Amino acid sequence: MKRILCVLSAAFLVLTSCSNDDNSSKGDDSSKPAAVLVKKFVYTEKNGTYTDEVVYEGNKITTITNSDGGGVKFTYDGNVITKIESFDEDGELYLLEEYTYNKEKLSTSIRKEIGYKFYYKTNYTHNADGTISYEEIEGTVETGSEEKTGQTGKYTYANGNLIKNERFGKLSESVTTYDYDDKNNPYKNIIGFSLLLNKEKSNYNNPVKRTSDQDSSTTYEYKYDNSNYPTEQVISHSEKSVSPITVQFEY
Repeated sequence: MKRILCVLSAAFLVLTSCSNDDNSSKGDDSSKPAAVLVKKFVYTEKNGTYTDEVVYEGNKITTITNSDGGGVKFTYDGNVITKIESFDEDGELYLLEEYTYNKEKLSTSIRKEIGYKFYYKTNYTHNADGTISYEEIEGTVETGSEEKTGQTGKYTYANGNLIKNERFGKLSESVTTYDYDDKNNPYKNIIGFSLLLNKEKSNYNNPVKRTSDQDSSTTYEYKYDNSNYPTEQVISHSEKSVSPITVQFEY
């Protein structure tokens, strides 16, 4: 079963493109405490329990390995993530995500599902007021030809967290808002994560509620350790057909 990792899933939360001190590269300094990095996830849902184990080089994430045999590989250029490759349980690549930057601000993301005719590109514009506008493009793998889908949007932030995602266009229009706690996001110390727009785990704090004008909502409940990092997350959906998911974090 192909399972895109929760660490990369949901595509609905974002952190501002300006990285904080926790995400900056640090030299070897034994006087500084080691950064908190999440090493293992345990997901419990209706169909069973799964685990993801994470490997780092310093504060850079390199791989995530699933208990079902699949995984994710990360590629850096300096302190920015330029490529994320997702593999199934047979070791076959099924999803490729590529990123380009302008002065360490994300400018383009490309998503390619292996074996499909089309790929999807998003161009980002970082506005003076701190919002980020985006435009979605569809490309043909064989020829490289691209055309606009007519779908655009805008991200609005506060305190390093996405608080609103507005989507406009002929395909769909929607407004999604987000609320957060004041505790540490378990991914905040991973170098490069704060620059990846449209990644759930790239926020400074932890989401407690996601509300869409399409009559759906998601709530998140947490348990924390003494350093205010979550040790457990319970995700519940307003749609009764979607079962809750419990995520445990090990550091």
